[in-house]
Amino acid sequence: MVKVRKNPLSSDKNFLLFRAMLGHLPVLIYFVPLIVFTVLGKIYITTRYRHLIPSLLQYFLIGTVSFILVLIFTPLCMKIARRFNIVAKVDGRRSKGFIPVPLLGGTGIYLSFLIVALYHQPWAHEIQAIAVASSIIFIIGTMDDIRPLSSIARLLGQLLAAGIVIGAGLRISFMPHTWWGECLAILMTLIWILGIINATNFIDGVDGLAAGFTVIASMFFFLITLHLQEFGVALISIILVGCGLGFLVFNFKPAKIYLGDGGSTFMGFLLACLALYGQWSHWGPIIACGIPVLILSVLIFDMIYITISRIRNGHVRNFRQWLDYRGQDHFHHRLIHLGFKEEEAVVFIYSTSIILGLSALVIENARVSYPVVVLLIQAVLIFINTTILMLTGRQMLINASDKK
Repeated sequence: MVKVRKNPLSSDKNFLLFRAMLGHLPVLIYFVPLIVFTVLGKIYITTRYRHLIPSLLQYFLIGTVSFILVLIFTPLCMKIARRFNIVAKVDGRRSKGFIPVPLLGGTGIYLSFLIVALYHQPWAHEIQAIAVASSIIFIIGTMDDIRPLSSIARLLGQLLAAGIVIGAGLRISFMPHTWWGECLAILMTLIWILGIINATNFIDGVDGLAAGFTVIASMFFFLITLHLQEFGVALISIILVGCGLGFLVFNFKPAKIYLGDGGSTFMGFLLACLALYGQWSHWGPIIACGIPVLILSVLIFDMIYITISRIRNGHVRNFRQWLDYRGQDHFHHRLIHLGFKEEEAVVFIYSTSIILGLSALVIENARVSYPVVVLLIQAVLIFINTTILMLTGRQMLINASDKK
């Protein structure tokens, strides 16, 4: 009889504890950028916002209420989604089957946001427009989750919502005050809103990515608008932070519920409106554009990259095909194809968003365009380097596949 040698470490309690900790490491990785962001935020707040500490406590309570409401609503949405089979079928791998994941995560966020926002916000016409238009976006997206709509129907709903906020005065404001300047401002605002809505929807392809990015972007909007005393924008931002953090409790890998199109387009629409609602600078259009562009640059990069890639590869030939196309070529997909685990890809994008958001904090008080231009060039170079890495890695995978 051959005796099996027992590993002396297998019975060691410390070793077993270490293995248990390793099992939770992927979850803990999510919190690394958030911890760094929190520490930097604390330093930034205590130095710049010392005179606003009482207001910060009030905003913290508002964010906490939003967080708690999402924690209450989301389990109810999960039950409703399962009851009516509003689910996505995802590969279970270990279970060798497909696991149904509820799709109504955006409902809890929408209800929580609306309750807190309408309770605290004054009824300014901009707020009314955002509330009505975001409700249209949420309804269209949720209808698409329940029974898929055509791309034209979704586009018409988004155009209607964009038209409502533009009519309320939320538009790009740095164009000349002429008839052609106004027309160009409306066109650019439409492109901006539609682009950010769909870009947020596009990045909702990995657990925790869209909601986490929204939290990071909204926090930067909050910090800057609070200092600029844009209290309406700051309030919307902190409510969105609280809602996003509450949803992440259920959306970290493995996700128990998804945002669905209703949630991702709703959050994307609010991010687009925050960028338009804030009076970012009185020192010129370049500075005013720089802050929201840097904060949302990950979305802008992903949208530009996939558009160029799909046209170049002949996957889309017109706007309708672009709307309907569903591919595995987004930023997070490219990272995963390079060998990143899903949670590693999420952390990489979180970290990139924080880096570029910190650049937005730097230019908040810029009085000349020079530092803004430098930081925007820096952002472009970051994404160029990222693109080179992705293309090189893709070519290496193709070469390795050919050798087999």
